[in-house]
Amino acid sequence: MQGRLSAVLNETAAQMSRDDRRYWTIVAIVLLVKTILAITYPISGDEAEYWDCSRHFDWSYLDHTPLLFWLMIPARAIFGETRLAVRTVSLLAGLAFAFILRPLVRRLGAEERATETWLLLNAMPLFFLGTIYCWTDVLLLLAYASATLSMIEVAQGNRRGWWYIGLSFGLGLLAKIMIGLAAPALLVMLRSPEARRDLKTPRPYLAALLSVVITIPVWYWSIVHHWENFRFQFSERHHLQEFQPRLVLEFLISNILLTTPFVAAAIVVAIIIWKGKREVTGQILLCAAAVPFFAFLYASTRERAGAHWAAATLILGAVVAGITPFRGKSVLVVCGAVTTALVTVLIGVLAVSPEVVMDKEWSYGGNPVRVSTSYLTYAVGNEAIAQEVLRRLQPGEMMASENYTNVHLFSFLTGGKLPTRLAWLKKNGKSGLPSLYWYRPEELEGHNFLFVSDKGGMDDQLREIFASISEQPPIVIKRGTKVLRTMRVVRCVDLRKPDGVFTLLPRG
Repeated sequence: MQGRLSAVLNETAAQMSRDDRRYWTIVAIVLLVKTILAITYPISGDEAEYWDCSRHFDWSYLDHTPLLFWLMIPARAIFGETRLAVRTVSLLAGLAFAFILRPLVRRLGAEERATETWLLLNAMPLFFLGTIYCWTDVLLLLAYASATLSMIEVAQGNRRGWWYIGLSFGLGLLAKIMIGLAAPALLVMLRSPEARRDLKTPRPYLAALLSVVITIPVWYWSIVHHWENFRFQFSERHHLQEFQPRLVLEFLISNILLTTPFVAAAIVVAIIIWKGKREVTGQILLCAAAVPFFAFLYASTRERAGAHWAAATLILGAVVAGITPFRGKSVLVVCGAVTTALVTVLIGVLAVSPEVVMDKEWSYGGNPVRVSTSYLTYAVGNEAIAQEVLRRLQPGEMMASENYTNVHLFSFLTGGKLPTRLAWLKKNGKSGLPSLYWYRPEELEGHNFLFVSDKGGMDDQLREIFASISEQPPIVIKRGTKVLRTMRVVRCVDLRKPDGVFTLLPRG
């Protein structure tokens, strides 16, 4: 009997070892593919802005909390001013997801489905491309998943989970303010007798204190800058409109596209039939997943909600789909993976050669922002433009533009050699761009600039803030004899009024 038990245990251990090897082999292959894509795909304007933020260390930033930019600093020290350095944080966040996923599915009673769940996650463009592309949400989603796992651990009697909850919420707020949407799941967690008993100990309150201490940099920046970041996020940024059914439909369709219709269908079916939702742990997971979706679904009744705002819902929903067996799921996952692969190739083609579709007129006149193929113009010839601007600069001169993509991307494409400054000439009121908080007026006054823009009609504004301006030969990007992009260049001498245009910081 003892020998038979020993044989069963040895066989189980060998099986677990095979499962582990298979899981981590697939994780490693996926990471390798993502790394190759991260090195290959050109940097976008938003990614270049994040890179520039990491070069201007601060406690926090107007429209962003600082964790992504802080973590990019050691990546840049290792890999230099490269695409890989910019995207290293996202790649590592994707790897961290793999470490969180194993204990999460195990505590949900489906450890044997970890590999299946990992493949399903990567069958979604949101997760596959989102753990390549540099964006602040990738760390938010990682913290959100970690917080969900930690709450499930506490509900199952693991007291150390309280510390992980405090750590997840603290780092989550350093990643993005929207981590607060995970808080309602704490109330569901307290349905567990084990979690309620812990309220009589100091551990939950010390964990909450840990969370607050971690977020001190954000509060410090807020106090110094008169709460501009929170006011921007919750009031000045949003312009409520009358109820528009089209905006709700846009939000729903965009979430389906982020997951592919196939994986979206798998998520819906899985949530309907999943038996684990009857338990407290399952209810924690479903609450954490549902809150972002319904919060932004409501927001979409009055404004255009970002397609990625409910990303936490889609990620946790994919976990439910991964651990729930049902007929036809493998076909849906394969179709989702093929679709994601095609989307990845298409994005790569458009990023490298956007001119292939620029002649194909297409636009969607949604409110308030129109989407059009004409915007691909901004992806053409950026390296050539950046090098030409660098060549034209006179000693002591800097480049300026009203377009934040030009400002940050041109600097990145010259390895940081091109000194650039944003001139906020496009609209009245305050901008959500962090670079307007990097320099005080005294540091900018008297400087000369080469103003570079895809647009005209700003001469009067430039004359108001500079002693003189003079038109320079434009920078023209051609393919053969066809002109694809023309950049206007204006030499601006002696900046006299930087306040409110080049900086939002006070004097002194």
